[in-house]
Amino acid sequence: MLVSVIIPTYNRARTIERAINSVLAQSWKPIEVIVVDDGSTDETSDLLATYGNKIRIIKQRNQGASAARNTGIKAAVGEIISFLDSDDSWLPEKTERQVKLLQQTESSGVKCCVCDATMLFGTGTVSSFATAGLHPKQREGVWTNPAEVLTMNFLFFNQVVAVRREALEQSGYFREDLRIMEDYDLALRLSLIGPWAFIADPLVVWHEDAGSGLSRNLSQLEICRHMFHILNDLSNSVQFGPLLPGAPLRHRRRFLKRKINALVLSSESGRLRAASGRFLLLCLKVYEAIYQRCPSTARMITRPVSDHQ
Repeated sequence: MLVSVIIPTYNRARTIERAINSVLAQSWKPIEVIVVDDGSTDETSDLLATYGNKIRIIKQRNQGASAARNTGIKAAVGEIISFLDSDDSWLPEKTERQVKLLQQTESSGVKCCVCDATMLFGTGTVSSFATAGLHPKQREGVWTNPAEVLTMNFLFFNQVVAVRREALEQSGYFREDLRIMEDYDLALRLSLIGPWAFIADPLVVWHEDAGSGLSRNLSQLEICRHMFHILNDLSNSVQFGPLLPGAPLRHRRRFLKRKINALVLSSESGRLRAASGRFLLLCLKVYEAIYQRCPSTARMITRPVSDHQ
């Protein structure tokens, strides 16, 4: 089973070798490496040329990461598609474990598999699963309610996913009008197609010190506005709107709207209004912490792989 790995890059000569080498070192074969150079102006092009026929290079004018990934998807021939940003890396067994898990769960309609990631910040190391509130009891298995959980939480997605091409066709690829949070949007749409497989071991390394794209330097206000916009668009979608989980969606939209208002208020020049905004943000933080602990709040529901064979 051929796996196509798509690496979009823009002026990443300093880090792209790490990404490409981690893919070439994967224990799973065969693997197709497609690097989409999104209009780089540094030494990226010369560096890519040194790999010869080990990788496939596609050059295009600068159009953004979503467009670059979509270019790679359309050019790929693999049955399974994975993505890696040009400043991060994979552990050698990442692809093999995900492919085998997708094969084991194929009869249950599982088309998407995610794994945990180690996120290296200047202040310390965190787990992407833990940050998203995912605490599965099994090391790997089937996640039966991804849509309910992802409506409420953001999961670090692009670098950790392996997905069947047919699911990408069904979900509609990356939205190219979204320059940020496009991974959250695609993850939500894929979560509405069916259950996911998961691996709770961190098989991806995310590097903050790489100083990469815009999405790593977003303000809270930008994040909230884009999440609200994405949820609204999906709600109005004829294809996906009816599939969204009602209660988590309503809660999330209300919460985001209130947080956006509080963030705008806290940034105003007037001391009293800014103080009011900060107080509202504190109240929302406490409210959300309580809500996450409520028994009725959606949590990750998993089953062992054996239950789906």
